[in-house]
Amino acid sequence: MGGKILELCVAAGGSITGEHGVGREKINQMCSQFQPDEISVFHALKAAFDPKRLLNPGKNIPTLARCAEFGAMHVHNNELPHPDLPRF
Repeated sequence: MGGKILELCVAAGGSITGEHGVGREKINQMCSQFQPDEISVFHALKAAFDPKRLLNPGKNIPTLARCAEFGAMHVHNNELPHPDLPRF
């Protein structure tokens, strides 16, 4: 439900980020707000300041594969596909 609200905010010209930034709950909506080239820039900046990937792994910036999965994911009977796979 929260993800849909964030997507509506983006559609209305707003942003998904706020005082607390982007964590695991908002990471999929990054794919709604930013284009792949912008996400690539985010990854480059993170790599420049965190080359060993020690700071907040799996948070803040989605991978392009994650964005593709987010855009193509279908939910049937209120269940995600492959519920046995971990979601980050």
